[in-house]
Amino acid sequence: MLGLLHDIGAYKEEEIDSMLSFDMDDTMEHSVFGYLLFQHFSPLPEYADVILYHHHCNAQYYPAPIGNYHRDMARLIYLADRIDIYYVVNQMECPDSFPDKYSESTFSAASIRWFKDADQKYHILEAIQDGSYQEEVERYAKEEIILSEEQIHKYLMAFIFSVDFRNEYTALHTSYAVHLSENFSNTLHLAPATCKAIQLAAALHNIGKTCIPSDIGSTDNYNHYLNELYQNSTRDATKEILSGAVDPQIIKIIDESFLILERWSQNQPLSRTLAPSAEIVALSYVLSNILAYDMELTHHPGLIGYLKEKYQRCNMDDTILLALEKYLRQIIQQTQSSCVAVARTYHHVMDEYHYLRTVLLNYNVKYKF
Repeated sequence: MLGLLHDIGAYKEEEIDSMLSFDMDDTMEHSVFGYLLFQHFSPLPEYADVILYHHHCNAQYYPAPIGNYHRDMARLIYLADRIDIYYVVNQMECPDSFPDKYSESTFSAASIRWFKDADQKYHILEAIQDGSYQEEVERYAKEEIILSEEQIHKYLMAFIFSVDFRNEYTALHTSYAVHLSENFSNTLHLAPATCKAIQLAAALHNIGKTCIPSDIGSTDNYNHYLNELYQNSTRDATKEILSGAVDPQIIKIIDESFLILERWSQNQPLSRTLAPSAEIVALSYVLSNILAYDMELTHHPGLIGYLKEKYQRCNMDDTILLALEKYLRQIIQQTQSSCVAVARTYHHVMDEYHYLRTVLLNYNVKYKF
């Protein structure tokens, strides 16, 4: 799992470009952010230090010490990472060119010998070149990695927050939507299985946002971000990521909720009646967008009127909206209360990120990495 997720902190384009080079002067910020994600959201917080130290920085200069066993794991991941970059990204085909070029200067003779022995035994480079490693990883994941529902939820949150925790505007966006959808479902007394599908759809709804920038410094930037979020590119990216990995019912809810949001934004009528689940997810995201930049909101007097107008313009049955109208203020308050812990975590994570990043930058300058 550490091998699969060791670069989870790399999201911004410049970080990925730096990460995919073989230069020793990359800033390694993604290792800091990945460390914080593992520490606060994943089921493996005790291994967060491995993520922090998985690049070419072996000195214990962070205020997060690492033991010898975890240090060996970090070195293993770093070796595997660099071999992959060297042979796949840089398309170096000669098996001996990597050991010959980087022996001792970057990796110890023991590590190079370790790689050579493993490659001879398991044909690692051959499997990467012909793509058979993908089947091996998929088979291993299905047969050997048995996760509890709680572990699956934590991995999902770590992945979602790898995008969401980049700025204050998006940090609470998904969290608000998930809690709103839960409160809406409970208020309408929906069946437990339906409630669960709605919450998962709300959590995964914007997973395709990985394809758009997240640099948001103002309300205007956030509005532009929301417009980008609901374009077809994001919708298509979400479907592509989830297809084959998620229950088709959840993908259908997400797809139909996108359609509702699109029609609301364009004031165009829906040509068919969509599932109530999709309507609840769409409503959850409209409200989460408002809450994300108006955190003091407890009741918006014009909100119901605004939504009623959207329903009317889009030729939608407003039965669900009218059923929620009486409880809307209470639902918003409950949602805000539920998300307080996430807001606190966000500020703590970002404070720690800036501190560790400063330590890293000072170290890089001192040792010219």
